[in-house]
Parts: sequence; structure tokens; C-alpha cells
Amino acid sequence: MVQFGTYMKSHRRYVAFGIMLFGVLMEQSTKVAISLAMIGGMVKKNCSDPDDTGKFCISEKTKALLIGAYFYGFTLQMIPTAIARRTSSAISLRFAFFAAGVIQLTFPRVMEYSIILAISLQMLRGFLAGVIVPTNMDFARKWTFGKETRAFITALGNIFFIGTGFGPMLAGFLATRLGWESFFYVSGGSCVFIFILLCLLIPENPLNSLLIKGKERDLFVRRIEAHKGAASNNAKGGTKTTRKTPLREILTRVYPYAFCIFMMGNTFQFYTLMAVTPFYLDGVLGASTDLVAVVQVILGVTAAVTTNLYSLIFTRIDKILPWLKCRALMTFIPYTVRCIFIAIIPAFSSPIMVIICSAVAISTSGAVFSGSLITVNYELDPVNAGFILSMFNSIGQTSGFTAPFLKSKVVSTSLNMDNDNRGISNLKLEWATFYYIVASATPITFTAIILGYAIRKSEWKKHESLKIDENKKSLKISIADREAGYSNLPNSDPAK
Repeated sequence: MVQFGTYMKSHRRYVAFGIMLFGVLMEQSTKVAISLAMIGGMVKKNCSDPDDTGKFCISEKTKALLIGAYFYGFTLQMIPTAIARRTSSAISLRFAFFAAGVIQLTFPRVMEYSIILAISLQMLRGFLAGVIVPTNMDFARKWTFGKETRAFITALGNIFFIGTGFGPMLAGFLATRLGWESFFYVSGGSCVFIFILLCLLIPENPLNSLLIKGKERDLFVRRIEAHKGAASNNAKGGTKTTRKTPLREILTRVYPYAFCIFMMGNTFQFYTLMAVTPFYLDGVLGASTDLVAVVQVILGVTAAVTTNLYSLIFTRIDKILPWLKCRALMTFIPYTVRCIFIAIIPAFSSPIMVIICSAVAISTSGAVFSGSLITVNYELDPVNAGFILSMFNSIGQTSGFTAPFLKSKVVSTSLNMDNDNRGISNLKLEWATFYYIVASATPITFTAIILGYAIRKSEWKKHESLKIDENKKSLKISIADREAGYSNLPNSDPAK
């Protein structure tokens, strides 16, 4: 028998991992970077000032629409994800990146022609991008083995946060040196490049990839056999083994709705820190565009680094505590810390202290990918995890536009308060009110998770199929079988 370890020496599938993660990096980079493009010269800060070098004079409402446009489309991600689920996730992913590249490359010219059209195209980009993260969950199920799955999801979290910080940093850096338009050209070109890589190297079925050959191919074939054997045994015992659960059955579950509420609160706080706080630093504390750009990358890297830290903590705790208690601990403690530090942000008038509080608050985000929401969602149902993720992520991402909208309603936008102490005091009070509202999302999300568990405890169990991939013995393969070539399996799709 050839041991499992022999196959782990073949790592060509890791090239596919890198391509998928690079795609997430670029997708995340473009989500909130428009805030820095605005600060860096895309829009005027004061339309009545003849010395203002900004290009477009637009209202606060229009700014909020531009920032939130991507998220308006992204909230409908269940539609493209459902289409990808019924057709081809690989083709849907390619189209999403191709469209994103074209939209980003043409954005500066479209802004000159029609701001309404620019907003509409950003909404379309967000709509199509809805398949990216769910497709990565499906990719993890098809392309990873055993502990690789957890490592890939953790890496996904790293890239998610690095991208969210990297994009604004790059946008701010390029805006002050090459003009605000340059970021859109760079990000658009990158998306087209990713589209080409996806077409060449990542098909729907790993067995059809140019990357998967020899012993590594045998490993994928053996997993198909292992899952077929488990399905056959369950069928003999009268157990239902449908791989992809019907939508109607998924919608009768309770935990996805609890996850929806949790995700709303989580992303509401996250995008407040990433997309709204730059305006607090710039407009109230007088921070420069370069400093705000650096802050963005600090926040993104902080979240990414702490994702690895949470992964280490999660691995240790997972060996000590029962499955569900471990996940509960990885959820409630980090987000309690986040709530506290968001609430105290307006207590400081120093940019440095605001940056520190924001960094501590956003550092807790890594728990989502290491023991909390994303991890639990995958472990409860790995086959349907991508679609369920699209459910709660689509609702959760509404915070991408509700955070800027709430800020525009709660916070004064007057630029004529520089010498009016009472006016400045009122402005700071309005910002404090805004941050208190954001912090209050934490207890609401906790309540949703607790109620979701209390209403139907039977749903909260680790899926049986994960035990197959974690069992090294199930992936052993005989030399004779390998030499036979599995003539009846090369075109088998592990997704079915």
C-alpha cells in the first residue's frame, strides 16, 4: 500500500491555491479602496474652495452611493451563486473576474461621462463578485485534503483582510503620485490576468487540470472512491446521501438565519473601521491622505496576522474542548473585545490612539476564519457551505452601504466649523453617537447565535463526510490500482 504521506509530497495543486487566493486579494482590494481614491483627489472636499484640487464635486449622498454601490450588488450574491451551483462555478468565477477587469479599467472615463452609470457598473461588479468567496469554499472541498482545508480557509482569511487593507493603501499611494485613476487601471489589469490564469489552470474538475498529474492525480481519484464507498454503505443502511441538498431543505434550517444576523453585525463593524473611519481621521482629526492609507494597510495586515494567531489558538483549544464549546469560545471572546474598543474610539482626539483602538478592534476579525463563523459553516455542511455562505454573506454585506449611509445621517458634514468650538464639539458628539451604534451590533449578534442554537440544537454537529478526508487510511491506494489507471474514473467530478 502506498501511504497517504507519499502523495502529500506532490504539491502542484498548491499553484491553484495561490491563483484562487490572489483572486480574493484583488477582489477585496477593490471593495473599499474608493474611499482613498476620493480622499486622494477623486472628489473635492470643499466645492466652494477654488484651490481644492479634487476632480468631481459631488454631494455626501452621492459619495455614500459610490462607496456602497459595490455592496448593493454584492447583497444579491445568492443569485449568481445559485446559478453557479446549478451550472459551473469555474465558468461563473472566470466571468466575474473578466467583468471586474473591464469595469475597473473603464471606471475613470465612465465617471466623466455619467456618475449614475459609474454607480450602476460598480453595483454590477459587486453582483458578479458574489460568487468569489462561495466558489472558494467549493474549491476547498474539491482541491484540499484533511488539514489542508483548515489551512486554506485560514489563508483565505489572511488574504481577505490583507486585501481590504492593501487596496486602500495602494489606492492612496497611487493617488498621491500617479493620480487617483491609476488604482483602477492596476486593479482592472490584475483582474483580467486572473481571468486568464483561471481559464488555463483551474477547471471545474481537478482531474481535468493541467496541474494535476501522476501521484497527485491518484490521490484525487482515491478520494472519489472513498466517498463513493461511504455513500454506498450509507445507502445500504437507509441513510440519505444526496450530495447537494435541495434549496427548500436548506431554507428550513435555523442556523443559516442566525449566521445572517451575525454576519450583518460583524461586517457592519468591519466596514465601519475600514471604509468610514478614514473620514473620521481625515475630517475630524486632520490626518493626511498618506497616513490614512498607511492606517488602512496596518488594519488589514493586523487582521491577517491575527488570523494566523487565532488559527494557532484554535488548534490548541480544539484538542482540549468539545467541538461546539471550542467554536463558541472562538466567537464570543474576540467579538466582546471588538465591541469595547469600537465604543472607546471617540474618546480620543489623538490619531495614534484612534489607530490603536481600530487595530485592536479589527484584530478580532480573524476569528471568523479560524474557529468562528466561516469555519463552523463549513464544518456543519461542507457540500452546501458555499451556497449557505452566499445566503448570510449577501445579507451581511448590506453593511457595506449601510455603514456609510448611517454615517451620512448621524454625522454633520459641514466644512465650515474650523473656528467654531461649539460646532466642532457637536461634530465629535455625532461621531461618538455613530460609533456607539456600531458597537451595539455585538450583543445583537450574540443573541442571534444563542437563539439559533437553542431553537434547533440538532443542526449543530460536525458533518460526517469530513471524517473521511481526515482519515489518512481512507486515502491509501495500492500500486496495482494506480498502475491500472482507473480507466472508469478520470472524468469523475468530485462535486457530484
